[in-house]
Amino acid sequence: MLYSFNNEGKYMVMFNPEIIKKSVAYEAEEGCLSLTGTRKAKRWQSIKVQYQNEQFLPRFKTFTGWTAQIIQHEIDHCEGILI
Repeated sequence: MLYSFNNEGKYMVMFNPEIIKKSVAYEAEEGCLSLTGTRKAKRWQSIKVQYQNEQFLPRFKTFTGWTAQIIQHEIDHCEGILI
């Protein structure tokens, strides 16, 4: 699975991202291009992700806030989950 996104002004690519640590749960309301309207979703304020970079080297990075929420949403899609 490949995921690319804007990480604070710099584009970042993650192959096979997996959330390995999460903290501070909250309820978000999200929209999605695959569905009409918005829906509630449980999200985590901080997530640590294990992934492979463009050279397929293993990496770990912690994301917070909006970036963490977007990553969680997209990983859900890759796992067949729609909000």
